[in-house]
Amino acid sequence: MKLTFLGTGTSHGVPVIACDCEVCKSKDPRDKRTRSAAYIETNDNKYILIDIGPDFREQALRENIRQIDAVLLTHSHADHLHGIDDLRNFSCIMSNKPDNPQNEKYARPPIPIYTNKATAQDIKNRFSYLFSAQADGGGHAKIQICDIAEFQSFHIGSAKITEIPILHGKLKTSGWLLTENQKSVAYLTDCNEIRETSFAHIKNLCAGGRLVHLIIDGLRIKPHSTHFNFQQALQAAANLNAEHVWFTHLTHNSSHEQTQAYLDEHRKDFPQLAQTKTISPAYDGLVINTI
Repeated sequence: MKLTFLGTGTSHGVPVIACDCEVCKSKDPRDKRTRSAAYIETNDNKYILIDIGPDFREQALRENIRQIDAVLLTHSHADHLHGIDDLRNFSCIMSNKPDNPQNEKYARPPIPIYTNKATAQDIKNRFSYLFSAQADGGGHAKIQICDIAEFQSFHIGSAKITEIPILHGKLKTSGWLLTENQKSVAYLTDCNEIRETSFAHIKNLCAGGRLVHLIIDGLRIKPHSTHFNFQQALQAAANLNAEHVWFTHLTHNSSHEQTQAYLDEHRKDFPQLAQTKTISPAYDGLVINTI
């Protein structure tokens, strides 16, 4: 399984509009953070998108994304959902065969979107036109909403996907555990609390294999009401014992280098992380594999 970080920024993105801070003016490409999302390729060539925010078009062009077989949504906040219209380019395929000189598009099956009940209802309310039988003008994305219960598992190709409930303030959001060949990736963003039942479920599912990568919400150094700060994210990582830990949903309060220095200094506060190979901020375009 291969995962590409499409975006690693908070809801504002980095640089932030009208901000002249050191990080927003940074020349380090790792400090350019579009809204958080990820793109996964399974071993049997299925392509899974986690979240589809307003920067998705830019992200898809940058990474040359050509196929999406399913979408996993964490929740319905704009920075994780409001690129959904751009799925219409993946609801059809181009045919450039000799008998199709006009390179016409042909319909594909609707793209399944897996998410929790509340998010599913928000999509139907906010984007009701996506469920219209009639497609005016240029048409719209063809999607199928799949309402997933807490801790429910399903398969996309060779990958087993499990919903992991987490809390983003008072909002229940969906983390995702993806497992293939007994190697797992946990994607847990937009949370300030992970209950023991969720920790236990991840540990149980990984008991016969390895949690290779943990991708965790780590907003900034200072506390926040609906996100983990760096210390809280380190504590969550200490509870899960992943081989590699990556922080995402980062603000402009710390540069990539400053964040890395903080993590290097404070990982010693959590002895459970002594054997963890990597604890680092992720950045847009970073590619990781379950090897």
